[in-house]
Amino acid sequence: MRFFQLLLLSIIASPVLTKDCDDFLKKNFENVYVSESRLIKKEKDLPSFCKVRGIIEPNIGFEARLPNKNWNGKFFQAGCGGFCGLIEPDRTSQSNAINHALRKGYAVITTNGGHEGKHLGDASWAKNNPSAREVYAYSVIKFTYDAGHQLIKKYYNLEPNFSYFSGCSNGGRLAAKAAQIYPDLFDGIISGCPILNLTENAGIFGPWLLQANLDERKKEILTNKFNSKLIWLEEYVLQKCDGLDGFDDHVIQNVKDCNLTFEDIEICTESVKVRCLTDKERNTLLKLYTGPTDSEGKKLFYGINPGSERYLGHWYLGTSEKPRPGTLLADGFLPNFGFNFADNFRAVDFNFDNDLEKLNLQKELLDATDPNLKNFFSSNGKLLMWAGLADPLVLPQQTIDYFNSVKGLYGDQLDASFRLFLVPGMGHCWEIESRIPDQMSMLTVIENWVEKDIAPDFIPINNSNLEAKVKTGFLRPYPLMAEY
Repeated sequence: MRFFQLLLLSIIASPVLTKDCDDFLKKNFENVYVSESRLIKKEKDLPSFCKVRGIIEPNIGFEARLPNKNWNGKFFQAGCGGFCGLIEPDRTSQSNAINHALRKGYAVITTNGGHEGKHLGDASWAKNNPSAREVYAYSVIKFTYDAGHQLIKKYYNLEPNFSYFSGCSNGGRLAAKAAQIYPDLFDGIISGCPILNLTENAGIFGPWLLQANLDERKKEILTNKFNSKLIWLEEYVLQKCDGLDGFDDHVIQNVKDCNLTFEDIEICTESVKVRCLTDKERNTLLKLYTGPTDSEGKKLFYGINPGSERYLGHWYLGTSEKPRPGTLLADGFLPNFGFNFADNFRAVDFNFDNDLEKLNLQKELLDATDPNLKNFFSSNGKLLMWAGLADPLVLPQQTIDYFNSVKGLYGDQLDASFRLFLVPGMGHCWEIESRIPDQMSMLTVIENWVEKDIAPDFIPINNSNLEAKVKTGFLRPYPLMAEY
């Protein structure tokens, strides 16, 4: 079957267009309303494409980009990050982006997740809105897939030969949901930094992070002023733990044996103001590494990995007037996603003894932790999952635990359909540059796996920072370590 798909793909690599781009405004589609349709002949380094914008029922804002020439016969669908709410076709990284696929000749589509928001941390749309939460949780996948295929059929008078889904963060969660709930839609799925256990990552770790950073007067301990210490702190942790994996390669891969106490770091005083920590700073950092616990010390979720220090400022260390994205995400989740908290509830009010059961109300809807991928594997689907090992926002241990739970069901058979890659030293979805190679083309990897049956035994990675000490390397499938 794959042979004939590839043969047909080669025949139609440059199909003759049956419709003008402007025709989309004149045609009726099932559950799709087109508000804008025009040919873009030149835009930066992108090929000429037909730009189509509109609404997919029930309320999903979208933008599709269809190559005007040299369509490769394939469809690419992107997820959306955070709480979504924005249509972002020109994201510059590969994270929930479409232009890197458009450049390869794909017909592509991206959406706002089924609602409008002020920013990716805005969850106000979810308040008392179960239908919108369901679209955000998973049904946006199928609605968008169907719409994208309709547009392709109208424009090229052909069906795509291969369909791919890619997403990072919440987009990575959607990618996992696609494999679990819609096993027949996509030939290949890329799930990056996936917040698989959304209810606990956002509902337990989020409040823990905020509460751990408050002193007895409810004032923040680590603020934007702490940013000046982060690179030094990263270097300190690296010196302590780099060699634990058997290699001095300027990155921490053996995070589980990196036990930090900071006992050898000086306490800040009037005369010691650099390369030091106050007692409150030390205690907050240790709580972040340890992770959430209840009043009896029972561990409730993971903590951040050593090596995540450089990313803390971007995600968390803002001000009350200008909170950082991670703080907005943590504060927006529990009051708005149907957990039956009071209208004026804030994440800093979460009780780690009494409020845990409320999270069960939305776990089945929001989480993507079902290890049963039998139907996806039966349809010959391929799942490529990856996570930054230094991600302080979506903690990577949940990804490892999920992979192991699937491995427990399928054993060595899993290798033919599902592989996990950990990226040492990488934060969350390329939002901040790593000090170690973190640039790779996961789309090329999944293409080769799906279309040429070339399984990813290694993935080349490089560093966009020309001054970096380590410039290239290879990722290896978990549990193997990366090589530089």
